[in-house]
Amino acid sequence: MLTLSIYSCKKSETPVIAPDNKVEVEPNALAKIKELGFATDGIKESGDYYVVEGDILISKKSLTTVKIAEKATNAGGKIAQGHTNQLIQGNLTNVIITQEDFDTRWFYAIREAVAAWNAIGNCRINLIHSYNQFYAPYTSSVTPHITVKKLDMGTGAFGQADFPTNDGQAGANIWVNHITNNVNSAGANNGIPRSHEQDVFMLIHEIGHCLGLRHTDYSGEGNYDNYGRYVGVNATPGTPSTGAASADPNSVMNSGRLGTSRGWTGFSSYDVIAAQYLYPPVTTPFVSTFKNVINGPSSNSAGSTVISTAGAMYDSGYYEWRMLDQSLNVVLPVSTFSNSPQQEWSYGTPGTYYLECRLVGLECTGEWARQTITFN
Repeated sequence: MLTLSIYSCKKSETPVIAPDNKVEVEPNALAKIKELGFATDGIKESGDYYVVEGDILISKKSLTTVKIAEKATNAGGKIAQGHTNQLIQGNLTNVIITQEDFDTRWFYAIREAVAAWNAIGNCRINLIHSYNQFYAPYTSSVTPHITVKKLDMGTGAFGQADFPTNDGQAGANIWVNHITNNVNSAGANNGIPRSHEQDVFMLIHEIGHCLGLRHTDYSGEGNYDNYGRYVGVNATPGTPSTGAASADPNSVMNSGRLGTSRGWTGFSSYDVIAAQYLYPPVTTPFVSTFKNVINGPSSNSAGSTVISTAGAMYDSGYYEWRMLDQSLNVVLPVSTFSNSPQQEWSYGTPGTYYLECRLVGLECTGEWARQTITFN
């Protein structure tokens, strides 16, 4: 299997491993690199690896054994808004995203990134921000699909992400460089800290990769991911076909924008078309519902105030809350709560109950998310 590593989404970023000066590549290895779809200009050497296209490592050993079964083509030419062969499949329309370790900076950036993706209309992707596992005595039995992890990537590198898996699951990891500043035109640290808006922009971009979106300015990039897996590239109908960043300069999926000082200002019209094309609304016979999780304490003193928050954040749609007893009788009806993702409430009778919340008013009615709460 081809072994390679992609440092980040910015093609001009400084690699974590410093490459040696330009070297002569053995002709057979050079031919295989070319057949894999990578540019052969400026190849450098770094120990047991070749560095191609500035930020991609290809194992020398893997090139001696890899069999080129399918050429890394780009679907007939340069394209915009491309996507991988792997997309989220089946009934997985609810994608849960969380952090590996709680950090206020990334908590609020994730929250805004989730809201931005969920605000795209006529698209069935439903991102859920789950975070209650960080606060004792909060508990969570929810297994996330995407986990945001902090990683020191060196100067100029900002973020990385996994593409969806072969079995139709969302890309599992997003790595964020939590210590880097912005860079100048030469890729050097300019001493200016990354802004909150830039963090949000970067997360929205990386989430796009986890959903299967390639870079809008795909031309010249390879077709294999961090794990040596052929992911391919497919054109998205209704978007430009030049493959240059200038064709859609406002696309959140352009590779070069992560290295600029630009923050989050919104999706381009073609970004929206791509999301709607890849993940259209729920229709029969494909049936699924919007879900969320409830973030809040699992136990409290009877009569004391509880703050509970819905994991899914929407600018449209409505939230319905209720509480049931162990016999599934409604003891606090929907009318007791406000139509809000966050509730401040109390209940004075000790016992174990089920707090539930669902989304309504979207393409389809959501399922009730349930959290068990014990009042002492």
